[in-house]
Amino acid sequence: MSKKDTIIIIEDDKDMAEIFEEWAKSANISVVGVGYDGREAVGLFEKHRPEIIVLDLMMPYFDGFYAIDKIRKIDPSAKFLVLTADITDATKKKLEQMKEISLMYKPYDLDDVINEIKKLANIQPAV
Repeated sequence: MSKKDTIIIIEDDKDMAEIFEEWAKSANISVVGVGYDGREAVGLFEKHRPEIIVLDLMMPYFDGFYAIDKIRKIDPSAKFLVLTADITDATKKKLEQMKEISLMYKPYDLDDVINEIKKLANIQPAV
């Protein structure tokens, strides 16, 4: 991956965040930061300016929508891969109105998540 092909992972389940970080690194995806709520997402984005933000929506304190809103004010073209268990119509409708957001529902297969990151970064998957 080139330097611009970087991600941050924002997931309030610390064990899941660690597993996902290791899985991404094993797929040669450069993880430049890991955070556990929407406020940390904004700070990590400002610090690292990753190409893709891998983001859980439902988190205590500052949720994924908070992060999307604040990061979009910094960079309107920021790319998000949203991972969520929230399948309510209200959430779906809100996400559909946002551009550059890819959506995957939990539970997900980690290989599918990696392939989606590569798709967002325009990287050809390994054959």
